[in-house]
Amino acid sequence: MFFRHSKGLRLLVMTEMWERFSFYTLRSLMVLYMTATLMDGGLGWTKGEALRVYGFYIGAAYLMPIVGGYFADRFLGQRRSTMIGAILMAVGHFLMAFNDLWFFYGALTLVAVGNGFFKPCLTSILGELYNDASESQRDSAYSLFYMGINIGAFAAGIVAGWALQAYGFDLGFSIAGFGMLLSLLLFWSGKNKYLGTAGLKPQVRKDNDHIKPLTAEQKSRVGVIVFLFLMMIFYFIAWEQMGGLVTLFIHESVNRTVGGWEIPTPWLANIDPFMIVFLAPLLSLLWVWLGRRGRDPFLGAKFGIGFALSGIAFLLIAWLSTLDRPNWGWMVLYKFIVVVGELCVIPISWAAVTNLSPVSYTTRMMGLMLAGIGIGSYIAGYVGSFVDQLGETFIFYCLMGGLFFFSIVCFAMNPKLKKMSRHTKFNPS
Repeated sequence: MFFRHSKGLRLLVMTEMWERFSFYTLRSLMVLYMTATLMDGGLGWTKGEALRVYGFYIGAAYLMPIVGGYFADRFLGQRRSTMIGAILMAVGHFLMAFNDLWFFYGALTLVAVGNGFFKPCLTSILGELYNDASESQRDSAYSLFYMGINIGAFAAGIVAGWALQAYGFDLGFSIAGFGMLLSLLLFWSGKNKYLGTAGLKPQVRKDNDHIKPLTAEQKSRVGVIVFLFLMMIFYFIAWEQMGGLVTLFIHESVNRTVGGWEIPTPWLANIDPFMIVFLAPLLSLLWVWLGRRGRDPFLGAKFGIGFALSGIAFLLIAWLSTLDRPNWGWMVLYKFIVVVGELCVIPISWAAVTNLSPVSYTTRMMGLMLAGIGIGSYIAGYVGSFVDQLGETFIFYCLMGGLFFFSIVCFAMNPKLKKMSRHTKFNPS
């Protein structure tokens, strides 16, 4: 067994799985809700307006972990912050069920703030459970963690699609609220039993009640995290199009008919979490297998592979956007390529942060990484909002070019990153 803390891992996976179920149920319906007509229970906005608000919301949800991480490290501890975040998000999801503009804005605010307290803490707690593990084992643990939470994300797409076709938006948003309540109850009931002391006290208090000045070695490691933060911004400018522009492309332009039955848009838009469930264990085993032979690619190389694969995926969807009603099977291939690239970037970045961060900064460094996702997501919404002026094809080709460029940057920086990380306990040189 790679994981000596399997019960703690299972608790964190189940907690995050149901939180992701609620978050992705809202994400699956949000753009469709904003662009649906008033007669269909939506807000009747244009695509540009909807994508701008979508980008602002996703950006805020992932920028707030900087604030939440600060309070977790300094005052609350990761467990209390997780509970606070879960409560705020549950209330926000239930407010979405009220078809009123002010309830809509209030709900998005609560979910974004709640995510700021919740999101960085679970990933940091998992890092504490694997303090003594090797880098390949840590990467493997985070890949499995990422696989588990995507079960919730995939279930969200299924439920959202069913609720939208059968009963409309209100039921889908209410189901998201119940999913968040279940996440809260699971964590509350199992935290003391399975997590030991992980996340119990603020990190600063563990470190002699004050923040020590960073050593040269620690600054070097933080420099690696800053590079990963910048790469996450550029990666998510492309990746978050899947919740916005790509979702609208699937809804409006893709032939989703199978034997006279039309596949609900959220099902096809959220098929990638289903793929992650099967592919993440394979990537996890691959990293461990390579690590045992001293061939595990370092951070820059893994990021470079992920960016390159995502560039290929956007080359494919740019071509599809030039066709008349492309078959839904092409979108499955697009999602498959994106997922393999995603598994080389997102879970690897989480594992790297918990390995490289100074103890008193762990949750804040995780918040910084999530802030990179937030900034990229906000820019993604802004970029997507130009679809009416520039067209989908032009935007997809531009994203493709950016992904290939930063793939080259990541490969070129890999030796430097390895040198900057040379002081870490598990240097895979």
